[in-house]
Amino acid sequence: MPKKGENIYKRKDGRWEGRIQRKDILTGKSKYQSIYGKTYKEVKEKIILARQIQNISFCRMPFGNAAQLWLQSKKKEWKPGTYAFYYQVIMKYIIPCLQNVSIDKMNNQIMEEFVMRVREQKIDKPLSNNYLFQICATVCRIMAYVNKKYETNLSIPENPVTRKRNTRQMVFPDENSLILLEQYLISHCQDNTCLGILIAFHTGIRIGELSALMWKDINVEEGIIYIRRNLIRVKKDKNDLADEKSATQIMVQPPKTFDSVRAIPLPPRMVPILQIYKKEDTEYVISGVKKSWAEPRTIQYRFKSILTKCHLPYFNFHMLRHSFATRCVSMGLDIKSLSELLGHSDIKVTLDLYVHSTIQQKRKMMEQYNFLFYKTSNLPSIRQ
Repeated sequence: MPKKGENIYKRKDGRWEGRIQRKDILTGKSKYQSIYGKTYKEVKEKIILARQIQNISFCRMPFGNAAQLWLQSKKKEWKPGTYAFYYQVIMKYIIPCLQNVSIDKMNNQIMEEFVMRVREQKIDKPLSNNYLFQICATVCRIMAYVNKKYETNLSIPENPVTRKRNTRQMVFPDENSLILLEQYLISHCQDNTCLGILIAFHTGIRIGELSALMWKDINVEEGIIYIRRNLIRVKKDKNDLADEKSATQIMVQPPKTFDSVRAIPLPPRMVPILQIYKKEDTEYVISGVKKSWAEPRTIQYRFKSILTKCHLPYFNFHMLRHSFATRCVSMGLDIKSLSELLGHSDIKVTLDLYVHSTIQQKRKMMEQYNFLFYKTSNLPSIRQ
């Protein structure tokens, strides 16, 4: 059977046969269909027409179907936590509002109306601006997926929500509070929760990484901690609910990003403490009451209780990570190394998210500015 052109053959009976790939609009699965004609040109024209009709049908796909196809296509490549996030966004906001909207009808006006409807759902507890941005960005990603998957030419609307950087002044625990906290943790290291929090205090590891930390991950002789896992609680897919009593499940997965898999040298002061309290390699550093591990929420509750016992004002566990990074910078330590210790892929992330100058640093800077300005100018300094 001689072949000519794009998957078009001349049959032994003299007719021409072409094959095109048909994709089911509901499942996304593909199968081949044969198209016949008396001449090569006739088959070629029929194939072009069939593809145009197919593209039109995909362009008219209900947005709810497109969203579910995109979600299922990504399930295998995403971590469970990522899948749980997008599953909630789609099931809670996108499908209820855009279920029957033809995907080719999506435009800037409909996106604006969509944002208004989402906001109306949460009047009592408004969604953050950044979360709204993520919801709308998901709508755009779904449309981009349909364009690529089905070779359509959909016009993707703009995201009507602008991501806003949090400009609120972050309130850090003061130096005295951190000193008191460290003293309490050291004096109670027989409690594995205190020992684990002390490790986070001096390394800046995330709470999920601390939950998943096992003694086999700590090489006490070399003074190195290896971050290999992250423990999180995620919402179950409704189709995967094995235990109807719980809508969530604990997942142990690789750390947040590729760069989060890392080795962290311990401060020398921590090594003898870990040598004293080291347990079997198969045990978790922080244990639970009923489980061998303690989930992040449990560690957060225990941390709050420790702050109360120390008579310290409450601050979130994640502030230990912020404070660790900021202390390192204020001491003049290398930013690149710090970025790698924190598991960031980019120094900019470290500087933007975790490094904040204290009021003492700002005051010191202004004093230096004042001194240098009047030293290099002929202006007399202002005296009171």
